[in-house]
Amino acid sequence: MAPRPSPQTERVVNLFEHLAGEGSVGMTLAEVSRHLSVHKASCHSMLSELLRAGWLLRDPVDKTYHLGPALVRLGREAASRYPALVLARSAMAELSAATGAHCIAFSVSDDHSTVVDQVRSPHGGGHPMPIGTQFPHRPPYGASIVAWAGPEARERWLAALPEDVRDRYRRALVAAKRRGYAVGLHILPDLRLRELAQIVRSAEVRSTRLSQLAQALTDELIHTEEWFPINLNPDRTYEVSHIDSPILEQGSRIALMLSLVPSAEPMSGAAVTRLGAQLSSATSQLSAALAEKSHAGPIDM
Repeated sequence: MAPRPSPQTERVVNLFEHLAGEGSVGMTLAEVSRHLSVHKASCHSMLSELLRAGWLLRDPVDKTYHLGPALVRLGREAASRYPALVLARSAMAELSAATGAHCIAFSVSDDHSTVVDQVRSPHGGGHPMPIGTQFPHRPPYGASIVAWAGPEARERWLAALPEDVRDRYRRALVAAKRRGYAVGLHILPDLRLRELAQIVRSAEVRSTRLSQLAQALTDELIHTEEWFPINLNPDRTYEVSHIDSPILEQGSRIALMLSLVPSAEPMSGAAVTRLGAQLSSATSQLSAALAEKSHAGPIDM
C-alpha cells in the first residue's frame, strides 16, 4: 500500500527548496504564508521551530528567513556518503556550461538509480528531476547501469528481456562500455513517455488499466532497436534523450553515474559522439581522482 502523504512535511520541503533556489533573497513571514498557502500563525510556529534548530536564520533588519548554519553540518554528513559527488560537482558545472546540456548525477544501487544532484542549463532538454527521484532498473530501463555491471547482474537483467531481443541488447551493452558512454534516444511521443515514467516510478501500480499501459509501452520500447543503439552513424540525425557515463571506484564499481540531457533538437551522430567523448573524458578523470583520494584518505569537505 502506498504511503499516505504528509502535507506538513511537504510544506517544509517546499520551503527549503525555494530558499535554496538560485538568486533567493530570503522570504518574510507573509511571503512564506503566501507561498505555502498556510495561515501566518501556522507558518510562524513552523518557522520558530526551524529557527530554534538552526535550520533557518532570520535577518534582524529586513525580517527575511534564510537557510541556517545547522544545514552545513547536515550537508557535510550527507556529502560524506557520496565522496564521488564532492569531486564531481565542479566538473558537472563545467560540462553543462561547455555542452549546453543538463548534467545529472545518479547514485546506483542493485535495483534502482537515485538523482543526487544536477546542474541545469537553459539549453538542456527534458523536465526537472527533483533530488531523490528514483528510477528502477527494470528492462529496458537501467541499460546504462548494467553496461558497467558485473557479468551476473548483467545476465540477470538480460534474462528479464524477451528472448528475441537479448542478443541485440547484449551487443549494445558491450558497445556502450567499449566507447565509454551509453546513449538513450527519444522514441515514444513525449506524452506517452511521461505517462510511462509516472507508472514505472510508482512503488505500486493499483490500476489494471495503468498496469496494462505500462506493459504495452515497455514492450514497444524494448522492441524498438533505436531506443538503445549499438552504433552511431556520424551522418545521421538523432533525438537524444540522455548520454550516460560512470565514475568508477575500486573494483570497477559505479560510484556515480553522470548523465547529460541535451536539447530536444535533433543532432548528428558526430555531434552525439563529441558530447559522449566529453562526458567520458570527464568521468575517466574523476575516476582517477577518486582512486587517488581513496588512497590519500578522506575527502575534505
